[in-house]
Amino acid sequence: MQHSICIPGVPPVDVSELYRIIDTEAFQALRERKQLGVNSLVFPGAVHTRFEHSIGVLSLAQRLCRIHGITGNDARHIQAFALLHDIGHGPFSHQTEPVLQGSHHRQGLKIIAKMACLLESLGIDPLRICNMLQGDDPMAAWISDRNLGADKLDYLSRDALHIGFFGTPDIERIQYYTVMTADGLAIEDKFAEDAKQLQKYYTYLHQHGYLNKTALIAQRMLQRACQERLKLEPERHDECWQFTDAELLSFLSDGISPLATQLTNQIKHRQLYRSFLVIKPSGYAYMERESNKPIQVREWDEERLSAFCEKCSDLDYLSRLEDDLAATCGLPPGSVLFAAMPYFSKLIPKDLRVHCEGRDDYWLFEKDGAHYRSLASDYLRTFAVRLACPLEHRERLASLNLEL
Repeated sequence: MQHSICIPGVPPVDVSELYRIIDTEAFQALRERKQLGVNSLVFPGAVHTRFEHSIGVLSLAQRLCRIHGITGNDARHIQAFALLHDIGHGPFSHQTEPVLQGSHHRQGLKIIAKMACLLESLGIDPLRICNMLQGDDPMAAWISDRNLGADKLDYLSRDALHIGFFGTPDIERIQYYTVMTADGLAIEDKFAEDAKQLQKYYTYLHQHGYLNKTALIAQRMLQRACQERLKLEPERHDECWQFTDAELLSFLSDGISPLATQLTNQIKHRQLYRSFLVIKPSGYAYMERESNKPIQVREWDEERLSAFCEKCSDLDYLSRLEDDLAATCGLPPGSVLFAAMPYFSKLIPKDLRVHCEGRDDYWLFEKDGAHYRSLASDYLRTFAVRLACPLEHRERLASLNLEL
């Protein structure tokens, strides 16, 4: 019997051989987990889910198997991995991982182990899928490569579609001219410009979509609500991984933690904190749009910014710092929050291998320093650490000379 699923951006996806995986409780739960988390508060169309994305990756995996003549056991496992690569995601995807003390890869391994009998009945080796999830099978690169993998290609085009951005590179052409080498995936040299365009688009989506300043503030409000609620019942971290987005919001607003309830209700009603102090890299303060808003802009050198962002990756440290600043401002805990971009850890793409027929392959960044510097410059112009507070306190706090 033929089974297909229709999703935006690709032709109907044939799921005939894998629909029993799709019908499992674990996979169906991905319908209730937004791909971009709270970013839908900024981009109303960004309500697509991990379910839709996983089906999209399967579609691209099927196409690359046709293009490159991958058949039999390898094709079956590449397509199963495409479908299952995000099976471990919890509520609000990446945005809650730092608080829930885990990773979707580790959670995915647990779920795949529970699916072992089902997978085996479909001719799929669960151990091989686990190896692919951990990067221990070279064929996994067709899905998980950070430049050319089907996961990356689908989420760039799908997220742009739902956010409302245009100019997505030609994904099909990139798939055609991607090759598997002894050192992993590479792009054929005469199509290196297409791959460079893809990397530029990746940084563009981060700057203006994923790391949108309002979305980052909403994300920090959600994380802080999780921190406050789980302080009272830390044994429930694992349980939270199983929640859908709606179930997590219900858990956070159950009244047990007043601050968690307050922040969650503010998120639900889009009563988001506003920036009152912004820290930019040296020489880039001019990039902050002030528009007659009560906002203070400072500059720090890159070394100081890097060290600060490294410290702030410890969310317990960050919440203590936030509450110390709130106390200095005469406000209760949770009234001052940091929204900081990751310092170069995500925005700059991984170096890309370029395949040259008849001569040595090369790494793009090593040969094309101007391209790398362009990506880095894009990031520095956008990068910011923001201090945010409720709107009613913004004007007063923007006038203070806080020590950080």
